[in-house]
Amino acid sequence: MTLKRREFVGAASETELSAGINSSATSFTVASGSGFPDGSDYPFVVVLDRGANDEEKVLISSRSGNDFTVAQNIGGVTTGRGFDSTTAASHDSASKVGHVLDATTMTDISQTVYDNEVLYWMGVA
Repeated sequence: MTLKRREFVGAASETELSAGINSSATSFTVASGSGFPDGSDYPFVVVLDRGANDEEKVLISSRSGNDFTVAQNIGGVTTGRGFDSTTAASHDSASKVGHVLDATTMTDISQTVYDNEVLYWMGVA
């Protein structure tokens, strides 16, 4: 297993969509992208409508100002919509958008640490 890097920051305040999006949108604009990663090093994950029935995580490949571009094919992920076992959904204007630590990344980290510990125990690391 290869750990897929993600970009994280601690200063991304929750924002909202400037306009509604449908379930197949490959980009969206927020009220303020300030503080979010820009994706220049690695993709990052946002959550739309956290805690709602239509909560969705989205893998983002880049951000320029307030414009976010959904990842299309990064590290074997063929789409960024419905990321992390969520479902791509439509979201209304003013839907909340936040930067999030996703379960997929945590699982990758856990597996990598476990694999390295096993190799160390076997004396091959």
